[in-house]
Amino acid sequence: MTLVFALAVSFSFVSPSAQGKTSVCSVKQKSLIQSHITGQINALAKSDWKSAYSYSALSFQKAVPLEVFKETIKSQYVFLVFNDGFGFGSCKVTKSGFNQVATVDYHGVKHILSYDLTFVDKRLGVVAANEVKATVGLTA
Repeated sequence: MTLVFALAVSFSFVSPSAQGKTSVCSVKQKSLIQSHITGQINALAKSDWKSAYSYSALSFQKAVPLEVFKETIKSQYVFLVFNDGFGFGSCKVTKSGFNQVATVDYHGVKHILSYDLTFVDKRLGVVAANEVKATVGLTA
Protein backbone atom coordinates (compact mmCIF):
# COMPACT_ATOMS: atom_id res chain seq x y z
CA MET A 1 0.00 0.00 0.00
CA THR A 2 1.17 3.48 -0.72
CA LEU A 3 1.86 5.82 2.13
CA VAL A 4 1.18 9.34 1.15
CA PHE A 5 2.69 12.10 3.18
CA ALA A 6 4.38 15.32 2.38
CA LEU A 7 6.95 17.79 3.38
CA ALA A 8 6.00 21.37 2.76
CA VAL A 9 8.90 23.77 3.06
CA SER A 10 9.65 26.71 0.82
CA PHE A 11 12.77 26.48 -1.38
CA SER A 12 14.10 28.34 -4.33
CA PHE A 13 15.08 25.98 -7.09
CA VAL A 14 13.81 25.25 -10.57
CA SER A 15 10.57 23.32 -10.61
CA PRO A 16 10.38 20.09 -12.64
CA SER A 17 7.70 21.51 -14.94
CA ALA A 18 10.13 24.22 -15.97
CA GLN A 19 12.66 21.55 -16.92
CA GLY A 20 10.10 19.45 -18.83
CA LYS A 21 11.94 16.11 -18.88
CA THR A 22 13.18 13.31 -16.68
CA SER A 23 16.78 13.76 -15.54
CA VAL A 24 19.08 13.37 -12.57
CA CYS A 25 18.57 15.86 -9.73
CA SER A 26 21.11 18.64 -9.42
CA VAL A 27 23.38 18.62 -6.38
CA LYS A 28 21.31 21.42 -4.81
CA GLN A 29 17.99 19.68 -5.51
CA LYS A 30 19.26 16.38 -4.11
CA SER A 31 20.56 18.09 -0.97
CA LEU A 32 17.28 19.92 -0.33
CA ILE A 33 15.15 16.84 -1.06
CA GLN A 34 17.23 14.67 1.25
CA SER A 35 17.01 17.34 3.93
CA HIS A 36 13.20 17.28 3.57
CA ILE A 37 12.98 13.54 3.92
CA THR A 38 15.43 13.53 6.82
CA GLY A 39 13.31 16.10 8.65
CA GLN A 40 10.18 14.04 8.26
CA ILE A 41 11.84 10.77 9.28
CA ASN A 42 13.40 12.46 12.32
CA ALA A 43 9.99 13.81 13.37
CA LEU A 44 8.49 10.33 12.99
CA ALA A 45 11.34 8.83 15.02
CA LYS A 46 10.44 11.22 17.85
CA SER A 47 6.74 10.30 17.46
CA ASP A 48 6.17 13.98 16.80
CA TRP A 49 3.10 13.35 14.69
CA LYS A 50 2.10 16.99 14.23
CA SER A 51 5.56 17.93 13.04
CA ALA A 52 5.76 14.95 10.68
CA TYR A 53 2.29 15.75 9.37
CA SER A 54 3.22 19.41 8.93
CA TYR A 55 5.69 18.27 6.29
CA SER A 56 2.66 17.21 4.24
CA ALA A 57 1.62 19.02 1.11
CA LEU A 58 -1.49 21.11 1.64
CA SER A 59 -3.35 18.90 -0.83
CA PHE A 60 -2.47 15.87 1.29
CA GLN A 61 -3.61 17.56 4.50
CA LYS A 62 -6.95 18.39 2.88
CA ALA A 63 -7.45 14.74 1.90
CA VAL A 64 -5.96 12.86 4.88
CA PRO A 65 -6.63 13.75 8.53
CA LEU A 66 -3.74 13.68 11.02
CA GLU A 67 -5.17 10.60 12.78
CA VAL A 68 -5.27 8.60 9.54
CA PHE A 69 -1.68 9.65 8.78
CA LYS A 70 -0.60 8.60 12.28
CA GLU A 71 -2.37 5.23 12.16
CA THR A 72 -0.99 4.46 8.69
CA ILE A 73 2.55 5.08 9.86
CA LYS A 74 2.05 3.05 13.05
CA SER A 75 0.49 0.10 11.24
CA GLN A 76 2.41 -0.07 7.96
CA TYR A 77 5.56 2.00 8.33
CA VAL A 78 6.67 1.34 11.91
CA PHE A 79 10.22 0.93 10.62
CA LEU A 80 10.30 4.70 10.04
CA VAL A 81 9.45 5.39 13.69
CA PHE A 82 11.94 2.91 15.13
CA ASN A 83 14.60 3.05 12.43
CA ASP A 84 18.23 2.13 13.04
CA GLY A 85 19.42 4.62 10.44
CA PHE A 86 18.75 5.52 6.84
CA GLY A 87 20.51 6.61 3.69
CA PHE A 88 19.76 7.83 0.20
CA GLY A 89 20.12 6.47 -3.31
CA SER A 90 19.21 7.92 -6.67
CA CYS A 91 17.31 11.18 -7.14
CA LYS A 92 15.50 12.00 -10.37
CA VAL A 93 13.57 14.93 -11.74
CA THR A 94 10.29 13.62 -13.18
CA LYS A 95 7.46 15.19 -15.16
CA SER A 96 5.42 15.58 -11.97
CA GLY A 97 8.22 16.43 -9.54
CA PHE A 98 11.06 14.47 -8.03
CA ASN A 99 11.77 10.88 -7.02
CA GLN A 100 14.23 10.04 -4.24
CA VAL A 101 15.14 6.51 -3.18
CA ALA A 102 15.88 5.94 0.52
CA THR A 103 16.94 2.85 2.46
CA VAL A 104 15.77 2.54 6.06
CA ASP A 105 17.43 0.04 8.41
CA TYR A 106 15.16 -1.65 10.96
CA HIS A 107 16.18 -4.64 13.07
CA GLY A 108 18.69 -5.84 10.50
CA VAL A 109 16.31 -5.48 7.56
CA LYS A 110 16.70 -2.83 4.88
CA HIS A 111 13.44 -1.25 3.69
CA ILE A 112 13.71 0.54 0.36
CA LEU A 113 11.34 3.46 -0.11
CA SER A 114 10.67 5.42 -3.27
CA TYR A 115 9.64 8.96 -2.33
CA ASP A 116 7.72 11.13 -4.78
CA LEU A 117 7.87 14.86 -4.21
CA THR A 118 6.29 17.87 -5.85
CA PHE A 119 7.20 21.53 -5.95
CA VAL A 120 4.00 23.58 -5.85
CA ASP A 121 3.68 27.26 -4.97
CA LYS A 122 7.35 27.37 -3.96
CA ARG A 123 6.80 24.48 -1.55
CA LEU A 124 8.58 21.14 -1.80
CA GLY A 125 6.39 18.30 -0.54
CA VAL A 126 6.59 14.55 -0.25
CA VAL A 127 3.41 13.20 -1.79
CA ALA A 128 4.08 9.47 -1.59
CA ALA A 129 6.49 6.95 -0.13
CA ASN A 130 6.19 3.49 -1.62
CA GLU A 131 8.05 0.54 -0.20
CA VAL A 132 9.92 -1.25 -2.98
CA LYS A 133 9.79 -4.98 -2.43
CA ALA A 134 12.72 -6.99 -3.69
CA THR A 135 11.74 -9.50 -6.35
CA VAL A 136 13.46 -12.74 -7.09
CA GLY A 137 14.51 -12.87 -10.73
CA LEU A 138 13.86 -15.95 -12.79
CA THR A 139 16.72 -17.46 -14.73
CA ALA A 140 16.34 -19.01 -18.14
